Formats: sequence, C-alpha cells, structure tokens
Amino acid sequence: MIFAARAEAQKGPFGIYGEVIYVGLSDNTQINGLINNIHEQVDQTLVDGAVSWRLFNQPRWSLDLAAGTHYTNVYERLELHSDPVAIQQASVRFVNDVADDLRARLDQDISKSEFISALKDSIRSVIATRIGDRLEDHERHPNIPIGPLGGRIRQEIAQRVENFIEEKRAALEARIDALHLRGEARRAAVQRAVNAAKARIANQLAFRLDKSFSQTLSKDDYWFDPYVGLRARYNFNKTYYTAVRGEIGGFGVGADLMWEVETVVGINLTRSIFTEIGYRALGGNYENNGFRFDAVMHGPQITTGITF
Repeated sequence: MIFAARAEAQKGPFGIYGEVIYVGLSDNTQINGLINNIHEQVDQTLVDGAVSWRLFNQPRWSLDLAAGTHYTNVYERLELHSDPVAIQQASVRFVNDVADDLRARLDQDISKSEFISALKDSIRSVIATRIGDRLEDHERHPNIPIGPLGGRIRQEIAQRVENFIEEKRAALEARIDALHLRGEARRAAVQRAVNAAKARIANQLAFRLDKSFSQTLSKDDYWFDPYVGLRARYNFNKTYYTAVRGEIGGFGVGADLMWEVETVVGINLTRSIFTEIGYRALGGNYENNGFRFDAVMHGPQITTGITF
C-alpha cells in the first residue's frame, strides 16, 4: 500500500510546502523447518516540510529556492511461526540420542573382554618383559665369561605368568562377573531413570523451543534530514506545463546523504483541477546503533490536485 498527499501555499515570493508519504510492505515466506513460516512487514512514513522563496518569476517559467526537513520513520516487524510437530520430533530424537550415548559409555566402562585383555597385557609388561630385558642385557655384557644359561628364562617366566592366570582364571572371572553384574545393575538403574525422564525432558524441551521460535520481533527507527533544493516550472501554454524539483540533504544530521528528484508533465483540466504524470526518486543512507537504511525508492506517479 502507498498513500501520498501534499499541500502548498504561496503569497508573493514566499511559499510553504508539506507532504506525507506512507509505504506499507509485507511478505510471507515458507521455511518448512522448526520454524514453519515467517511474516515480514515494513512500514515507512515520510513527512516533508519546507519553505520556499521565488528567485525568478517570468510569464512562462519560475525558479524557487527551498529549504526544509525530511522526517523518516521506519517500522519493521518479523513474526516467526514454529512447527510444533517438527519441534516435538526433534526434541524426542535429541533426548533419545543422549540416552543412547549414556548406554554406550556404560557398556565401554564394564566390558569384560577388554578388562581381561588389559589385565593380561599389564601383568606381562610388569613381570615378564622387565625380567627378560634385564637378564638379556646382562648376558650380552657379563662380568665373567659365562655362557647364555638364562636364554630361555624369559619364555619360562612368560609361561609361568600364563599358567598363573589360567590357575586364577575362575576366581578372576568371578570377580569380573561380579563387577559386570554391578555394572548391569547400574546400567539398569540409569536406564529406568532415563526412561522415566525422557518423555518429560522431551516435552519440556519442545515447549521451550516452541516458545523461542514462536515470537514477534519489531524495531522502530526515525530521523530528521535537513535539506536545500530548487524547484522549476515551465508553462507551455495555459493548459500544459512541466515541473522539476531536486533536493539534497542529510549532511550527517540524520542520514549521511539524502536526495530527491522529481519531474512531471501536467495538464490543467479546469481552473482549479490539474493532473500530473511523472517520475520520482528518493534515496537515503542512514546508519545508527546497528540499524542501516540504505535504499532508493523510485517509480512513475500520477497526481491529481485542486488549486484554490
């Protein structure tokens, strides 16, 4: 939606001018995710007020110097609409993944085969390897000339360790089984606790996500731009005419730069009613506290007015 209205009054060389422009934009976008769709809205209101002084006033043409200010207000609104079904599914899947990870960690902690293998490696490393290495080192560099009588001691020690493990295997496995059963009990207890909490946690997580995703964000910014400009008019005859105006402003007071250009061709339908067809462009570059408005609005326009 676009709405525009302006009024102008002049007495002698002095004139005043006022204009209001409202531009309303909106759009809907389908996301198809945890956020199902969004609704966007931008409302822009422009208010222009100026005074003018006629520099030249000839029978066919005139030129005015204008000075005034632009007031710009930009209102932005973003509505996020969540998908409760997708959020609930994602929450349940997340809680199940955490529970599966806990079970996997418990299985690794109480693994029977890994524990026995690690135990054998440790005993061999501490007993067999160390004794064998020390003995072999001595036999390579003996203090007296003696043959390698201890050459097989390392293998014998390793075998004795294996025999010891086998002799104690039943008792050792009983101890490991006891640990395993305690681990099973611990895992079962954890599983019961997780199962009891999974639905509750998933629902709470889904509620928070839905609340976070379903929300409305808005922002309102406004600023003033002083400007100076020129306005010219040329009358072809009593019926047809053309007019041009240009403005530049901002100067860092509001926007760094603000400008406007308008050109029209008009026809006086009666002494008091006229119609204009033209083209208009308005640009500005404003930035403050993270908000940036850098846009050029332009397009054709048709104006109908009354003179009294």
